[in-house]
Amino acid sequence: MKRILTLVTVLLAGLSLVACSNKKSETKYYDSDFISALETGLQKRWAITDTVKDIDKASQDTLDKSVNAELKVVKPYENKKFKNDKLHEQALTYINALKDQKTALKSYDKSNFFDKWNKAYNVRTKMIVQINQKHKLKVADKYKSDLTELTRHGDAVANQNQKTEAINSLIKSIKFKQTKDDGYTYTYDAKVKNTSNYSFKTFGIKVKLMDSQKTVIDTQAVYTDNWDKGQTNQFEFMTDKKFKSYEVVQDYTN
Repeated sequence: MKRILTLVTVLLAGLSLVACSNKKSETKYYDSDFISALETGLQKRWAITDTVKDIDKASQDTLDKSVNAELKVVKPYENKKFKNDKLHEQALTYINALKDQKTALKSYDKSNFFDKWNKAYNVRTKMIVQINQKHKLKVADKYKSDLTELTRHGDAVANQNQKTEAINSLIKSIKFKQTKDDGYTYTYDAKVKNTSNYSFKTFGIKVKLMDSQKTVIDTQAVYTDNWDKGQTNQFEFMTDKKFKSYEVVQDYTN
């Protein structure tokens, strides 16, 4: 009987150790915790900024407090484990954007402040849109308009980024060939199809002509108007310079 009891005790002890081992091996993921922290951080930020009538004229101290209020809540999650790798990437990008806004505030009295601040703001709002699409953010009713403002701006940023990528892709497709040589000037043409999903009232480029040392010896501005998607338009420029290579860059486009 004693032997049986001893065996039972040993078995129970073994099962207990296995159970403890399984508990220790369980990985804690912080996906939902971060979402809750993001919601809390945003509302702590808005509790400060919503007291300012014109946020564009907010003091450095007010902006600094608002960024710190949010950063304090979400920053601990930059080193936490996430089950969703995409959400983790978005969280890190968002936290870094907050840090960039904090850094921008050091230039509050300088002319480049708004460029730095708005660049980080664009990243923040873009991440808010992406996160909100998969994890519906919940905030108090009094802050719903603030969240709507962020998502609207984020949508606008995403749309502009898509358009910029489309423009860059079109520019890369522009290849000029010499079509005329009257002994004094040389004419170069490029027929390009608008393969993007956008139509342009004006599509402007600049062609930098370079010598063998990559020194720019001439720059030609070239435009085409009313360039509809799917339509092929012709770009043309004339120069009296002989060049070895060229680079096409964006000019005015709308």
